[in-house]
Amino acid sequence: MNQTVSDRRTKAAGSSHASRAVRRSWMGGAVLTALLQGMIALSIRSVSGDLAFVLLGSVGMVVGAFHYLFPGSQFFTLALANFIGVYACVFVFFLESNFQNMPPLIQAVAFVIPLAAFLGGAWWRAGDIRTIVMSRRLREGGHFDRIFLWMAPVWGIGALTFLLPGRDIPPETLGAIFILAMLTIGGIVVLVARDIAIFLLDAGLLFEGFFQQASRLVLPAFAFLTFYSLCIIMFGAIYTIMDRFMVEPNFIVDGMRRDLTFPEGLYFSLVTFATVGYGDIHPVTGAVRLVCGIEIIMGVLLLLFGFSAIIGHANPRDHRDRNDPL
Repeated sequence: MNQTVSDRRTKAAGSSHASRAVRRSWMGGAVLTALLQGMIALSIRSVSGDLAFVLLGSVGMVVGAFHYLFPGSQFFTLALANFIGVYACVFVFFLESNFQNMPPLIQAVAFVIPLAAFLGGAWWRAGDIRTIVMSRRLREGGHFDRIFLWMAPVWGIGALTFLLPGRDIPPETLGAIFILAMLTIGGIVVLVARDIAIFLLDAGLLFEGFFQQASRLVLPAFAFLTFYSLCIIMFGAIYTIMDRFMVEPNFIVDGMRRDLTFPEGLYFSLVTFATVGYGDIHPVTGAVRLVCGIEIIMGVLLLLFGFSAIIGHANPRDHRDRNDPL
């Protein structure tokens, strides 16, 4: 009897811990999503100011409506919010490339049409989508063919719009073509709303698994970055000391051969360790080139062994998280 009670308490504690982990993961995802949406809105505002407010309003309305219609995976709504942000970036790209100087009202209406169509299609297939959202499991097989079937015509319509610039089309006609193209895309979205929902569910579950795994990476990643930083500081000091005690300067800095300052030594050590090499600072003596080669080799080895250790720490074979959807 006591053993049964103890088992129940253990299971309850495990369930509570898993629930808190999922809640923390969702909060982290929500913060990152909010930051992403804010950055996209600020970027769009510099191109088409009014569209930024339309984006933020659309995210709030569409995500709120979906969360009300299909309560279930919170990461599904995060995936939907991010998907709208990506759609906004693509929309602005085609707008600036092929439909410049569109009135703000036409921009707003055109932007909202596919989102409204998705809501309409979701309401039409509400029963199927509710089952998909509540299932909380990745679809088997990836459904790449279904994704291609609804993405290909949408991208095809976008590609055809590149035939418009340079043809001296009147602004009114160009606006009508713009609205017609978005209505066509909206019609496609209505028909494939279920497939889009499956795609968003899979993305949401992948988000959830990513954030749960990321929480286990904090400590090993911090240790790795600490050691990485110490190596950069050590080599930065070596470069500065070599310049201090050798007769000739070892580096050319912005086209001038001179001694490195310590901040410049740290900067050069960082770009060398990461094997970036911007070219604004480069070595000119054999001794310092030898040290640079050693640092590059150490940097590559540290990245390989460091990432391997971090991943191994996050996914121990005998302690896998049963609540991890991945």
